[in-house]
Amino acid sequence: TAIRGHPVVTTVPRLGVVLVGLGGGPGDADAVAFAAAWCRAGGDRMLLVTVHPGPAAPGAGRVDAEWVAYEHAEADRLLLRVRAGAPADVDVDTRQVEASSAAHGLHDLAEELDEPLVVVGTTRTAGHRRTLPGSTAERVLSGSPGAVAIVPHAYAEHPVENIRRVAVAYVDTPDGRTALDHANAVARHLGAELVVVSVVPDTLMRPTLGEPARFADAQRKVFADALDAAVSRTEGDVPVRPRLREGPVADTLAELGPDDADVLVCGSRGYGPVRRVLLGGVSNRLVRQARLPVVVVPRGGG
Repeated sequence: TAIRGHPVVTTVPRLGVVLVGLGGGPGDADAVAFAAAWCRAGGDRMLLVTVHPGPAAPGAGRVDAEWVAYEHAEADRLLLRVRAGAPADVDVDTRQVEASSAAHGLHDLAEELDEPLVVVGTTRTAGHRRTLPGSTAERVLSGSPGAVAIVPHAYAEHPVENIRRVAVAYVDTPDGRTALDHANAVARHLGAELVVVSVVPDTLMRPTLGEPARFADAQRKVFADALDAAVSRTEGDVPVRPRLREGPVADTLAELGPDDADVLVCGSRGYGPVRRVLLGGVSNRLVRQARLPVVVVPRGGG
């Protein structure tokens, strides 16, 4: 049964449970630390989840029963260890899921629980506090029925206590508006400030012959007007700060750090299955390069 919390009257999924996918690696601590900050701010419950194979039907491809039992026991030990180290001020539950893969198990559970936020850690990177999803995290992102948070490596070394600033990567497209609506609902739920970030691509700033300044100013005005319109469509009870930046879009967003926000929300590709995550060019680069935890929102159904 779904664990329900604070209802949010928007088109985005209800919040109330944060599902943390565990894989037994160093990224688990980062995922738990971010989920704890989210749960403290929103009063949500953290659900630690492991996925292991279940019994298979007799046949040539049958999974060995002893191996299944071993994997089940290992999942138990992992849940016990992570739960024992979880913050005492957060409500934490555990659950094991039987599935053919971790991604399938997490997708199925997300649908069962009415599409909660799914949080996963990342692999080690050359740079400190950068996102770089491993194979499981990439599969969780691909086709997820709900929003997925990718947490940078080493986040647990300097986590925030509560999430107080929610940034959203905004562009005036249907997917950008879906991301904005989701981020607005998240900010309201967490009692956080909403930071709406729009980036004027440097590819648009190439001047026409003889009118470089006028061309650049016109481009900035288009984006500034769209940003003002985005701020006006947010709910009045959420404090909103617009931020207009210039440069390569993915790189500029990826450079946002703890001084700018506590989490970054972005949309996913505008085609493919409705209410599923399908990474596009910018979101694909963000989940690999960002300094902040990144929440990827599935495309809207409207």
